[in-house]
Amino acid sequence: MIITLRNEMITNIWEEGSYLPSESDLADRFELSKNSVRKGLELLASENFIEKIPRVGNRVLKSPTGVTIKFGYYPSMIKEAQLDKLVEQFHMQHPLIRITMIPMPYNHTHPTMRDYMESDNIDVMAINNQNVELFMNANTPPSMLEPQQINDGVYPLLTEPFVHEAKLYVQPFMFSPIILCYNKKHFSENNVPEPDSSWTWETVKKTAQQLSSGNDRYGFFFHLLSDNRWPIFLLQNNLVFNREPENQNSLELDKASLKESFQTMIDLSEEVFPPFLSESDHDVDMLFRQQKVSMIITSYFLLNMIEDVDFSYDISPLPYQGSPKTLIITIGLAINKNSKHKQAAQTFIDYMLSHEVQLALRQNTLSLPSLKSAAEWNGPVNIKQPERYFIFRETFPTFNYHTALNVSFSELEEIRQNMKLYLSKMGELQVF
Repeated sequence: MIITLRNEMITNIWEEGSYLPSESDLADRFELSKNSVRKGLELLASENFIEKIPRVGNRVLKSPTGVTIKFGYYPSMIKEAQLDKLVEQFHMQHPLIRITMIPMPYNHTHPTMRDYMESDNIDVMAINNQNVELFMNANTPPSMLEPQQINDGVYPLLTEPFVHEAKLYVQPFMFSPIILCYNKKHFSENNVPEPDSSWTWETVKKTAQQLSSGNDRYGFFFHLLSDNRWPIFLLQNNLVFNREPENQNSLELDKASLKESFQTMIDLSEEVFPPFLSESDHDVDMLFRQQKVSMIITSYFLLNMIEDVDFSYDISPLPYQGSPKTLIITIGLAINKNSKHKQAAQTFIDYMLSHEVQLALRQNTLSLPSLKSAAEWNGPVNIKQPERYFIFRETFPTFNYHTALNVSFSELEEIRQNMKLYLSKMGELQVF
């Protein structure tokens, strides 16, 4: 009732100076008790939408002036979070706050997300654990981000990349570990046991060869150059880059250990990969959708791209060689410290972190909400989900950020360029 009457007054269905219908009529229209109607009208009066005149009625006042805030978002969130629908619902509940959506780049090349925030005066921005380094460093608090309250209902691990000196600067919204996804039909047809948490990369190679049927189907594939894929092999080999005391920008690492990690990738690519030159993780999803590969490395986010396939699939913890570790991706929401509408921006973030919205994320997508109560909700959903959807609960101890390697995301990009030459057998590994 409140949302409807607000919108009707804003759009001048009820003009300034006119009177709303009686409490009895409103109770009939909205199927509410008179007491509920009275409470709703009191709220509208407190918001200066109406003036309560004793023994006369509820007179409509001049509509309060609204504000517009700019929201920078990752384009993939339209599918991963059904973001456009969430914003539409926000407009219904908060008609005086309008959201202008502005797509943001993923990489660190100019113009970066920080450049957009500065030049376009973006009020709220989605920032993941990789891009947050554009705004934060180890020595000083972020100059552009407004501190926020830590939400006790959010998984503590998700806040780690966004905290500086015990203050939270990005509120976690959703997350995903990197996982294995597989075609159940292919396993059944070949009488091959499905993956479990004991699988190593050697198991993957052997199983992939059993599942392969020549040029029509290959057993396993992932986008080799994805920065959410190849660093996993270093993590599983317990590698940590060291820094020279005199030069913190110089990275050192035992080349033998690094080569051992890369060799696992080389063996997989040479022995079981299809002869396909992928440009992104989405190419891998495409081959899986077409049932040209039986197993892929993916994320809960990307499961949203394959949720409508007409065959049965499931997920499993990522195989390992050494220690069972995987990467985690966390996407949060930050407020521009220089925003002129910080209160409205905070209202939007509070809405996105509400149980109502987080539960909608759980019910309508395959992404994982940051709010534990929503992520672990086991009621009916509106989307087909894998049987083992909840494996993330048992595998939390294996989740790592790329910072566990003691490198920044920008440094990872530099390492990848050198790795490309090495994997192509066109150069030796260099000290970075």
